[in-house]
Amino acid sequence: MSEQTYKGSANSFHGAVTAIVTIEDGKITKVESENIASNTPGELAINRMKRKMGEHQTADIDAVSGASSSTTNFRKAVKKALAVYHGDLSEAEAMDASVNVPGESDDNEGINRPKKSPTRAPIFYSDGLQFDYTYDVVVVGSGGAGLAAAAQAAEDGLSVLICEKAGIPGGTTNYSGGVIQAAGTAYQKKFTKYQDDTTEKHANLWIAAGENRINEDLVKDLAEGAPKNIEWLANQGINWTSVYGHCHIPYVKDADFADRIHVYDGGGGMGDGIILTQTLLKTALKNGAEIRYESPVVSLVQVPGTKHVVGVVLSNRETGDRYIRANKGVILATSSIDHNEDLAKDLNAQQYHDLQDRACLSMITDTGDGITLGQMSGAAVAGMGGTIDFDSKTGNATDDRVPTMQSIFVNSNGQRFVCEDATYAYTYRAIFQQESQLGGHTYMIFDDNSLAAKGSVWTQETLAKDIEKKVVQKADSIEELASLIDVPVDNLRLTLSNWNANASKGIDPEFGRRTGIHELEAPYYVYKNKEANLGAIGGLKINVDCQVLDHHNKPIRGLFAAGLNAGGWIGPYYPGSGTAISGIVHQGRKAAQFIAKLAE
Repeated sequence: MSEQTYKGSANSFHGAVTAIVTIEDGKITKVESENIASNTPGELAINRMKRKMGEHQTADIDAVSGASSSTTNFRKAVKKALAVYHGDLSEAEAMDASVNVPGESDDNEGINRPKKSPTRAPIFYSDGLQFDYTYDVVVVGSGGAGLAAAAQAAEDGLSVLICEKAGIPGGTTNYSGGVIQAAGTAYQKKFTKYQDDTTEKHANLWIAAGENRINEDLVKDLAEGAPKNIEWLANQGINWTSVYGHCHIPYVKDADFADRIHVYDGGGGMGDGIILTQTLLKTALKNGAEIRYESPVVSLVQVPGTKHVVGVVLSNRETGDRYIRANKGVILATSSIDHNEDLAKDLNAQQYHDLQDRACLSMITDTGDGITLGQMSGAAVAGMGGTIDFDSKTGNATDDRVPTMQSIFVNSNGQRFVCEDATYAYTYRAIFQQESQLGGHTYMIFDDNSLAAKGSVWTQETLAKDIEKKVVQKADSIEELASLIDVPVDNLRLTLSNWNANASKGIDPEFGRRTGIHELEAPYYVYKNKEANLGAIGGLKINVDCQVLDHHNKPIRGLFAAGLNAGGWIGPYYPGSGTAISGIVHQGRKAAQFIAKLAE
């Protein structure tokens, strides 16, 4: 029988994807794709799925964790192409992305729901324990922290194994903008007015934002290391193209603010972090590191009677458990407790709240594995509480180049409660507190004049659509507005009266607002604030060498943690974009550098 090709299409995250299936003698010989968005987790995962389908000559390949939506829909497209081959669909039906595979329901049902952490108690080392493989360093997780650690360790000549729970590399860092905060760099001088910024000022800002809940040594070390990390990444091919700033924090001195958020070519938007992770992975692999996918670490191997970690147990569905010796150290880099509801309920009220709202956008595989592994080996935790929350609809206060639109926020008592143009997670910490304490929602109120002002989220056309969908509601009077959002009308009238009186003078003496200070008048529009969550704050307690500490602040020999798997370097709210990736890269490198010194 001659070779023939068939096509199928299905809707995916970035639009319709097309599968091209080649069949010869009744067997799948090749699976190709079209319309796959480049530089995305979906592209990585679909390429992996295509290889598996070709190797096993079947479309019945499980969705690749890390991009479940993309691969589930690509599998659907492949099955539709096969349905054409079998005569169950016409070519036109197969290419209609809205048509399902005959006899099958929507494959997307139930994907991306949180799973339990697979971790187990430590395995105690004995002379009879046989290790399957030995490396100098085992890195647990291939997000930004894990890949920075692997890249640095491999550059330093150490043998490195990266154990990745998902089917693709990059973790939640893939979904970030990849931006990094640093002070005093050549790029800051080139692209901004801040010619004399210092790492000390940078540290001062982070310390103030920490509200006495952080380890100042960790923060100072990060601020000092950040410019070096910018250059390290530039040497790997990252091209820095601009620098901007985050929005203010009311109680932080203006002297400590500066534009410090470094953006690379192709970066800055949601999902652009994949450029950073692919760069780090390339460096690691080029220098000899190895990576194993769909291989979560389920246990640490520990010397009995001591706090000394000598290896890990990784579990793979196809090969089973494998014992890996780490001659120099294990680096935990599996993010925080993002999708672990049990730990969030115990340790982080705001994260638990966001999980109930299904607001968490981080990788579904982020179930706090590194934290539970550390705890079971005697580690302490630090910095628990707080989240990386923002409003994905409005993008409010995520960039100091974009002013907050003419609006105010009110709580369920009809009162203002926060500086609306303060940096986004500071505002969302206040929103969470108000909603928890008062048992009601919070709202953004704006008017027709807001639409034409700089920083407006809506146009007349998009507002009309959101009103039709009831995302936004309209009221012709304060009384109607109060009724719509169920707040005391007298309180709301007083709130608007006070705001308008001060706004007419261009001031906000109550909360120190700086942008979008204008009077509001009927008709009013109201939008219910809704958080989007990029992960939890808090993790294992570490020192500046990223050694994991026990409850007596003593290092656990052979165990390290980096990035959001570590705690104590971010306070009770996220201080501004670029902080996380800065810490992730820095601590990954620091852990690897300390281990390299041990190897000398």
